[in-house]
This record gives sequence, C-alpha cells and structure tokens, in this order.
Amino acid sequence: MEESNHRIAYALHMKKKWIYGKDNEELLHENGIQVTPEEFDLSMKGMIFCPVCATPLSRSPDTSSVSTNSRTAHFKHKPTYSKISCRLKTKRMEGLSYKNEEEAFKSIEDQTLVIVSDWMAHPPSNHDDIDETGEFNQTAIEDANGPETEVAIGRHRGREFNLPSKISSVTALCKEFDKNLHKGYHLPDSQFPMLLSDMLFNINRITENTDSKNRLFFGKISGYKKLNKRNIIYIKIEGFNEFKLYSWPEFDKRKHINTNSIGRHILFHSSLEWEGNIPRCFVNSWGQYSLLPQKYEKLLNHHN
Repeated sequence: MEESNHRIAYALHMKKKWIYGKDNEELLHENGIQVTPEEFDLSMKGMIFCPVCATPLSRSPDTSSVSTNSRTAHFKHKPTYSKISCRLKTKRMEGLSYKNEEEAFKSIEDQTLVIVSDWMAHPPSNHDDIDETGEFNQTAIEDANGPETEVAIGRHRGREFNLPSKISSVTALCKEFDKNLHKGYHLPDSQFPMLLSDMLFNINRITENTDSKNRLFFGKISGYKKLNKRNIIYIKIEGFNEFKLYSWPEFDKRKHINTNSIGRHILFHSSLEWEGNIPRCFVNSWGQYSLLPQKYEKLLNHHN
C-alpha cells in the first residue's frame, strides 16, 4: 500500500535490542521512547519501530547532510514488511477500510475506532476536572454512551451500518493525544472514519476558497479578549490579518483558557465563517474545543 509522507508522527526507539516477530510487542510499547523525525539521529538507525504495527521504520532522509530540523523529514515503513497490514499505510484522504460490520465492531471493542455522535453540550460534572495543562484529571468522566449511529465504513462506503457511539469532547481527544493520533475516528458530520492525524487541519491552510464544512482545526493562540457576552480567542494565521474563535466565558474559565494561554496550541471542531475578510469560527458546545497539553505540541510539526 502507498503511504502518505508525514503520516507517522513518532517512532518508538528501543535502546536495547528488540526484534520484530521475535520479541514481545508489549516490551516495545512499554519501553520504546517516542522520537519525532526531528529528534532522530543516526545512532537510532535500525532501532526505530512503528507505534501501530511494530515493524521497523526508516527515516527519510537519514543522512547528516540534511538537518534533523528539516520539515521534509519523515518516517516510513520498510519495503521488507510491505505485506504487514497497518492503518498508517493507508492513503491519507481515503479513510479507514473495514471489510464488514463485524470488523468495525471489533475495532471499536479494541478502542482503535471511536464513533463520536456529538460533542458534550455542557461539562460532564460540577467539578473542576481539567487541570492547568488542559488535560482531564484522573477522576473525570471523559465521554458518555451515545446512540447507535449510521456510519459508512471502508470498502462498503455506499452502505451504512449502525455502530455504537460516544458523546465526547475534544479534551478527551487531547488526553493521551499521542496514542489517539493513530486511532480511527468518526466525528460529527464526518463522511467516513479517518485517522485522527488525518483530520487535523492547520488554520494556516485556510484560503479564501476554503469551504465551510466542519473540520478539526488547530493553531497557536496569539491573543485573548473578553467581550460582554462572548470571548474571542485569537489564533495566529498566515495570509490574513487575524483569526477569531468565539467562545463562551464560563467554558473558557473551566478550561483555564485566558491571557496566560497565549502561545499554547488549541484544537477545535467547527465550521469556517467570515467576518468581512477575517476568518472566524464559533464553538457553542463545551466539548468542541480544548487546549492541547504542551507535551504533545511537537507532534503537530508535520501537519501543514
């Protein structure tokens, strides 16, 4: 299968010898150190593995003639293991393929596929369950069971199956964001399930021709302003004077979003609108947006 460049956000680096097909994969996931393409150096060659299928990876390019900070660098699967299936090998915009309803159900049970039927309208509890980093604390209710939802899956995209869903939040996506990046999601108004990493839409990709469909946007906060009714979260954007994200004050307070959040990354699921020639979005539900914990920001480097 052809795979997209920059699909693999990080590799698992094993300092001790580990052999695919021989050694226990649990050891890889427990002891492997997450390494982005920028963090790779030649001492790691032959010791990096896919976080999903566990087969060996290579970094392209892997020579010292190209800076390790180059945004063109990426990880890829080795041809030797081309027959090993991996959801990170699928073409970026075709979505995830499931042979049948049973396979989709199994993926849901294995927690590699999540159907989000709606975003939580209000916080799931009366407690301050989000910490200063933007993550749910240990006792938080991250999502609730939703209704069975009709989803077009994979090779049978013309057919829809009723699958169990969650009523969730972008904050839940941001918790263990590194693991969620490689899971399949069907978000509200999605056509079909895709990897979370393929859904991420950098607001710097917005042009005057970008349509208004719902997307999972991300960007860096550049300013914050309180209004009488709404707040405005300003997000740094190229090609326009500014980008405005309108939010509700009580939700911002609960999420610890304020002037101290300037410089942080934010994710939000919304449709694009225009205020004259200024792009803007509104988040009306509590679950539609979240700060990304800073420890995961490096994983956004390749999402142009």
